Amino acid sequence: GKAYWLTGFMVEKIWERFSVFVNFENFTDTRQTKFGSIYTGSITSPVFRDIYAPLDGFVVNAGIKFRLLK
Repeated sequence: GKAYWLTGFMVEKIWERFSVFVNFENFTDTRQTKFGSIYTGSITSPVFRDIYAPLDGFVVNAGIKFRLLK
């Protein structure tokens, strides 16, 4: 497979009982499907290539964490 870089960034604000975070992954939107097809053949009889790079591209997620016990 081709060489590639993955970069990400996460930030979190913490309070006493909870925190809020935002996470960004794969800023360069690297996907193996940009390098070529991940399968050949027909839909009924596919031949898959090895997966070596992300398939989902740029990802953003966020959340809230609660502290239940002190």
